[in-house]
Amino acid sequence: MRDIAFVFLFAFLVIFAFKRSYISVSLWLWAGLFVPAYWLYSFAHSISFQTILVVITVIVYLFDRNKSKSGFNFLFFLVILIYMHFTLTTYYAIGPEEKVWLEWEKFSKIMLLTLFITLIIRKKVHFTYILMVFVLSLGIMGAIEGLKFIASGGSHHIKGPDNNILSDNNHFALALDMVLPLNVYLLAEYRNSKIRPFLLITLVLSILAVLGTASRGGFIGLVCVALYFLITTKRKTLTIIGFLIVAGLASLILTEKWYTRMDTIDTANEDGSFMIRVKSWKMYTLMAMERPVLGAGFRSVEVGYVWRSLIPNFYKLSFVESPEPTEKAWAAHSIYFQTLGDHGFVGLGLLVSILVTAFLTLMNIMRKVKDIERLQWQYQLAKMFKVSLVAFSVAGAALSLPYAEIFWALIAIIISLDISCRQSLAEIKKEETAKRKQQRIKRRHA
Repeated sequence: MRDIAFVFLFAFLVIFAFKRSYISVSLWLWAGLFVPAYWLYSFAHSISFQTILVVITVIVYLFDRNKSKSGFNFLFFLVILIYMHFTLTTYYAIGPEEKVWLEWEKFSKIMLLTLFITLIIRKKVHFTYILMVFVLSLGIMGAIEGLKFIASGGSHHIKGPDNNILSDNNHFALALDMVLPLNVYLLAEYRNSKIRPFLLITLVLSILAVLGTASRGGFIGLVCVALYFLITTKRKTLTIIGFLIVAGLASLILTEKWYTRMDTIDTANEDGSFMIRVKSWKMYTLMAMERPVLGAGFRSVEVGYVWRSLIPNFYKLSFVESPEPTEKAWAAHSIYFQTLGDHGFVGLGLLVSILVTAFLTLMNIMRKVKDIERLQWQYQLAKMFKVSLVAFSVAGAALSLPYAEIFWALIAIIISLDISCRQSLAEIKKEETAKRKQQRIKRRHA
């Protein structure tokens, strides 16, 4: 029954997808984040809804007579560069060929989505649609998990959708952290709308879901988001009251086990799981030292024989305290060390460059539109994207998420926002020039 209902709903959405390219690309992203197969159990489970939306998006874009004005920036150039480098590292990878190329294929699909977002998303309505996608996918999943967490009295184990990069509780928590600021932006946009209660409930339940994952990285990301809002908001009293309400609700649900786990953040060097991370970081660094330009290739260090080949050189980083490596291979548990081991120092340099450039791009947008009334939505949007980037950059230091679709979609939207900002400013300048010209003509005839 659920499968039939979803197929009918999807058919309804497809009708809208054919109407506008920004709707189809938004639904493409939604299918990637919501993971329909996770919710379906019968015949619809095997249907690739995202592939259908990819095809529709390409068709609609190609035949769209009112395409958005093209435009690119330095951030887009860096994204192209990192994709080219990742392709090169895949070709020369030392891991299992089938595994590495499969990861490259997944990343290539994400890059295709990134490309179409940058080509299509330009207007305020476009950004609103695609931001709503985050809430109607990850936000809804967070709300559902938050409700389960409350109903279970704090015992429900929260994680993301199965067979997905966000299935891990830590990864899911970070993704929710990144969506929270986008939810706040939509709350401000729909201040007098009937959907505002839905957005508010989703926001609160998603915060509880982050806490319910018992993810220390997710908790650190949540603290980053909270501190940013507390420092930058003009409504500090209201913000503090909101924090206290959520904290009070959480204190009634969180168990002693949760508090004990969070306490280990202060004593990281005594925590076994953290020291395993340090061990992994050293192993991924060793791989980069051996292959500084290319690294090992997508997730190759996680392969047993590659991992074991690094053990004899472990002593080279003995000045950093950690347990001795065993023959069991581990993930990097860090966006930075994962990229370092997989793609060398060049890959890490490109990733850091993308993060820094994205942040500077947002700062530049805020500076340019700060005093322009009609572009205040761009200012607020850039502000929220900064928070999402900070959450990813800080919490991601302990999580293996450099290839997450949500991150690259965010980068693509930032590129689109920058292009939209430059085009809007050019239009305003053109209008002002025409207005001054008209005034001069009037003075001549006065």
